[in-house]
Amino acid sequence: MVRWLLLLVFTLAPLIGFEVYSHARLRAEREAEIGQEALRLLDLIETEQLRIIDDIEHVLTTLSEADITGPACQETMERLGRRLPSYLTLGFADRSGTVLCATDRRTIGTGVGDQPEVGQALTTGRFALGDYIVAEGLGRHVLPFALPYARGEAGASGGGSGPAVITALLDLDWLRQYQARKPLPPNTTVLLADSNGTVIVRVPDIPGLIGQPLPERLNLFLTGSEPATALTEGLDGVFRIVAYSPPGANGNGLAVVVGIDHAAALRAIDVVALRSWFPFLVILLLTLTGTAWGIGRLTRQRETERSLLKAVLKHLPSGVVVAEAPSGRVLLHNSAAERLIGQPLDRIARIEDYPRPFTSGGPPEDSPGTVAELPLVRALRDGAVVKQEELRRDTPAGPVTCLADAEPVRDPDGRITLAVVTLTDISERKAGEEALRRSETRFRELVENTPVMMWVNRPDGTREFYNAAWRAYTGRGMEADERWSHIHPADHPLMRSVRERAIAAGEPYGFDLRMRRHDGTYRWHVCRINPMRQNGQVIAWVGTAVDVHESRMARDAAEQANQSKSRFLAAASHDLRQPMQSMFFFAEALHSHVHSPRGRDALAMLERGMETLKGLLDSLLDVSQLDAGVIEPRIEDFPVKPLLDDIGAAYAPLAAAKGLDLQVMNHHDVTVRSDRNLLGRMVRNLVENAIRYTERGVIRLECRAQDGHAGIQVRDTGIGISDEQMSWIFEEFYQVGNPERDRNQGLGLGLAIVQKLSVLLGHPVEVRSELGKGSVFRITVPLGAAVESPAPVSLPRQPERGRLAVLVDDDAIVLMGLRSIFQDWGYDTIVASSTEEALDRLRAADRRPDVMVADYRLREHKVGTEAILKIRELAGTAVPAVLLTGDSGPDVMQEAERHGIGVMFKPVTARLLQEALSRQTGTAA
Repeated sequence: MVRWLLLLVFTLAPLIGFEVYSHARLRAEREAEIGQEALRLLDLIETEQLRIIDDIEHVLTTLSEADITGPACQETMERLGRRLPSYLTLGFADRSGTVLCATDRRTIGTGVGDQPEVGQALTTGRFALGDYIVAEGLGRHVLPFALPYARGEAGASGGGSGPAVITALLDLDWLRQYQARKPLPPNTTVLLADSNGTVIVRVPDIPGLIGQPLPERLNLFLTGSEPATALTEGLDGVFRIVAYSPPGANGNGLAVVVGIDHAAALRAIDVVALRSWFPFLVILLLTLTGTAWGIGRLTRQRETERSLLKAVLKHLPSGVVVAEAPSGRVLLHNSAAERLIGQPLDRIARIEDYPRPFTSGGPPEDSPGTVAELPLVRALRDGAVVKQEELRRDTPAGPVTCLADAEPVRDPDGRITLAVVTLTDISERKAGEEALRRSETRFRELVENTPVMMWVNRPDGTREFYNAAWRAYTGRGMEADERWSHIHPADHPLMRSVRERAIAAGEPYGFDLRMRRHDGTYRWHVCRINPMRQNGQVIAWVGTAVDVHESRMARDAAEQANQSKSRFLAAASHDLRQPMQSMFFFAEALHSHVHSPRGRDALAMLERGMETLKGLLDSLLDVSQLDAGVIEPRIEDFPVKPLLDDIGAAYAPLAAAKGLDLQVMNHHDVTVRSDRNLLGRMVRNLVENAIRYTERGVIRLECRAQDGHAGIQVRDTGIGISDEQMSWIFEEFYQVGNPERDRNQGLGLGLAIVQKLSVLLGHPVEVRSELGKGSVFRITVPLGAAVESPAPVSLPRQPERGRLAVLVDDDAIVLMGLRSIFQDWGYDTIVASSTEEALDRLRAADRRPDVMVADYRLREHKVGTEAILKIRELAGTAVPAVLLTGDSGPDVMQEAERHGIGVMFKPVTARLLQEALSRQTGTAA
């Protein structure tokens, strides 16, 4: 009896081992399948989240290129809000983070400056994703985004308060509902968290979970650089097999987690295992009982064992068929085998009776496949060993795909006695692969039918596919031999260098180049190429090309027009100022010839009109030059006190003539960093404006240093500015209280020039005013390093006699006027219209000049600088000289400074010319 027990033990041991091994293997395979299924779902969900984020980025990028500033900003945003979905809120914020305008008015005025995505966008100049917040003004859970406003850079750098960043708020309640509508397998959960680990979406929803941090045990979702799987306890206490993508792996800054209930997924296998172990125990018990009852019960026990084995096979998830050789009669099979094969197997007695329901190979649309024998038949007949052979059977409910393993069983003599085949159902996995293949096909069709020229390259950059728009535009097919022949040869080096660097780094790239159209013409295009990644690896490059030829040509034409405008301004500046200069000189020369009071009054009125005309001309030309961008500031550190004192002294008589008290409150030495002349022009315009609109009281010019800046203020007690007029005062030709356009009050360009110079220099201008009580204009200027103040120049009271002045100008009238005033000042004069004529007359006079005055532009493209330098060379000394010019460009000033020559801009009065000569000589002119 012991022998029979041992025989029983040795008989059952392989079956028990097989069952344990099968159960362990099935659990491992099932867990691996669950992990792969979770990764597949993770990839789909992650792709959807990336698409949502990309859509938001595209919206912000489009807005960043649009001109949405000023009062129309809110109106534009409200129109845009009516077209946008309700879950997306857009807004423009200035550099300090204050929302200026938005699609939802409740967010206007709220602050976003402390949000990290805003700082990141402003610092990097790129699109940035923030972390979970409760939106101020909305009270909703949102995910914020930010992108720098491209048209706000100039305003930001100039100290303006215009839009600097575009923000977007994505409603997380909508995102949860959107994700909940997506079909998911049973017992599957989806979790989204920001980079700080704050939960933003959980499907199915757990009340009160949104906005809560992940427990410490789940911090693995936030680390790592690529997707992974793990078995962990979920937020609801259920253990799940999860596939997760950390924020650093997916490029969207979010942690994406897909979990499948571990116990529920393995429940079927565990139930089968429990059911299979129970019969083994029963078999063992019955066998022991049968042995006790005697050998006579052995046969019935064997039949019972056979029945129980069939029951075990019946509940195995994999199909199992055991057949004897050489007949092929089926000894054992389970229901899973019949389900996979699709036909009953219990009546098969011969090899010829086996059905052929399967085809080998992939889906029918890929290849027709061949009708395949069951691997069991080949194992019985040929002794073949089959490993993981894929078989497919089409049914009305869908294809059934399985992996077959078959192997013959031989006796000690090597004869085949049995054959066993196992069939593992992989239909769900194949369905997922098929879905992925269809998705790739849809992507290819989308690219093919997109009206924009697109192409797809392999990871190494070699050509894979061009869409129909590309082929129609270039007139080339995929079979074209010369790859780059449609690119203009001059653009090849740039394109190749940028392309090679980007492909090596795996980064997006782009360039502007000329592509040849099918008609042979080259046109400018903007090309952008982006990598497609899977599991962190570049799997393809997708490129687009947009025809921008017309806009490129328009830009080139605009640049040429701007250059023409600059040349016109230079010519107009010279040609308009030249006749006025002669008028000033002759008016000064008349003083010594007009003695009657009536004549002197008329002469004074003439000079006043000429001064007014000069101011109007200067304003017009200044505005034109500022609009053309030809004025370049010369930034330096200088003490502001002398500048303000000079302005106060210059305008004190004008203020006194109106009965006004002009006070300069400038008690401290403050050094500023600015352009001396342009800053002076700003202050002078403000002082002139204050005198013009103040009838009685005080005008105060002040300067105070505070917080690293100097505040220059012009305060008056004039008529003031109403709230309605405040937004118009900096417009060109706009004047307060001058409907009759009295020219004595100017053209209305003073404040327009102040505003333009403010932008050019980066000096903000603030205005405060109360109607009927006065106004305060404040210019904020950065402080500079302390420098020594220049010693004041004492202007001459009486000219000296007998000194020699050389005067060079190609305009005879101006030259005559110069000679008249210099002779009135007591000078001997040598006049000439060219450099050579001046040198000849100096040699003939055999005298060394004391001063020189020369026009900058002379005939035959000569310049006055050359005349001054040659006369100095002849005299053997640096004769004091002043250059008269109508050009206000930086080249004249720089050239004159290099040679120590004074510069005066036409038209110049005799008094200003005398002061300039005094500064050059340091003595009486």
